[in-house]
Amino acid sequence: MKNLVLSYELAWRTDADKKFMKSKEWKNIRKQILERDNYTCQYCGIQRKEHMQINHINGNPKNHSPDNLEVICSSCHKITHSGLWTVEFKVLDVYEESKYDQNDIVRITGKMREEGRSDEEIIEFLGLKKKVPWLENLDYLSKRYGFITSRKINKKGYGITLTEEEQAQSLQNRDNW
Repeated sequence: MKNLVLSYELAWRTDADKKFMKSKEWKNIRKQILERDNYTCQYCGIQRKEHMQINHINGNPKNHSPDNLEVICSSCHKITHSGLWTVEFKVLDVYEESKYDQNDIVRITGKMREEGRSDEEIIEFLGLKKKVPWLENLDYLSKRYGFITSRKINKKGYGITLTEEEQAQSLQNRDNW
């Protein structure tokens, strides 16, 4: 399994990217990657035939080469793009301490949710302590833990897109990761 750490989306999709994701070409690419990775999240190991997503490893939503794509579950995907899910959608909280690593936090949270456990019960079990703000700083984020709450998504920011120029500019900073 790959190591899962909080990170952020440097380039959100453009309108053209969203349109491409509805195309037959993308559906074929997606199917190939799902089959290649055996419908298994590369971070937590969950395997499902439905509701799996495809992650652009280098963050560039226009780079559809097979070596830049991987299967990821929605929970792990939220961690890899934590800024979007913390700042915009307000369903992810950041903590300074945990008894578990980020991969285990996602796995355990999923199991406990299936058992009907509350956020408070899961947080206590995981030993998540010292809730802190999300900061757009990879060094800071790499030392923190994300918890995906059961709060309803803030749809106010849903569907945000960048212009092609904004996306290109944000991708230039990707080399600093």
